Amino acid sequence: MGESMLLRHGTAFNALIRFSIVDSTEIVEESRKRHELSPLPAVALGRLITGVSLMVPWLSEKEKLTYVVEGTGLLKIIAAQAKSNGDVRGYVSPPVLENILNKQGKFDLKTAIGNGTLKVIRDLGLKTPYVTPVPLQSGEIAEDLAYYFTVSEQIPSAVALGVLVDKNGIKKAGGIIIQILDRNLDPKIIERIEKRFKEITPLTSFLLKHRPFDAAKYIFEDSIEEILEKEVKFKCDCSKEKAYESLRVLTKEDLDFLLNQEKAEVVCKWCNTKYYFTKEEIERVKNEKSEERNEDKSNF
Repeated sequence: MGESMLLRHGTAFNALIRFSIVDSTEIVEESRKRHELSPLPAVALGRLITGVSLMVPWLSEKEKLTYVVEGTGLLKIIAAQAKSNGDVRGYVSPPVLENILNKQGKFDLKTAIGNGTLKVIRDLGLKTPYVTPVPLQSGEIAEDLAYYFTVSEQIPSAVALGVLVDKNGIKKAGGIIIQILDRNLDPKIIERIEKRFKEITPLTSFLLKHRPFDAAKYIFEDSIEEILEKEVKFKCDCSKEKAYESLRVLTKEDLDFLLNQEKAEVVCKWCNTKYYFTKEEIERVKNEKSEERNEDKSNF
């Protein structure tokens, strides 16, 4: 399921800085097609899914990282999730929205999202995930992620995310994150990095003419020590078995309603895959629930 892209990451300036960069065009186009998105939601989800992809190299083995943007405007929810194996997925609600443009004629995510919250959810495979909410600073996604890392994780960060749409879909998408791991880094170096970082934005304009890694080379010149590669791809771990389990959460009344319909459809919110169940399968769910209730009574 899904197209894969090569992400490149590494360190610079004696490992005082780390960076991650990706051309996410195919991943974002896959998410656009799966969710049948209009341009504005496609840009919003594209930026967030690119942002979470950039973190893949730095996740621990069983870690899942989820970004959720909750807005007060017309765009209510944008969610993107990454696993350490490079699987990423996401969704946006509503999937179809009229274009809202700013004075420069670009998509105005700030107005579309309104005020709101960025929630960062780190699931390390323990009982309870760590959830950190921060207020949105700009609604442009990149600045909001940079703010989160700088304030909540105390890691000064610069993030650039870009999604370019044309009549055929996603023309170009990509992202870069730079994080300063040691505040003792020479202020002159930081100043030079900031200047060059600004010069490669908007990132989609840069990526139309250059390869993604050219951005890192331009910013850090000869100071890169390590370059590693990681495959990232749009992939969801939903299945008919998981969809079946979701039916077991329904009440007896809900199941009776579905039995009257003689079928059921379960849609995965993350990838829009539809799972269909027959009358016999719904009957089996109902019987299993009934048996469980009887067992509970006898145990009591």
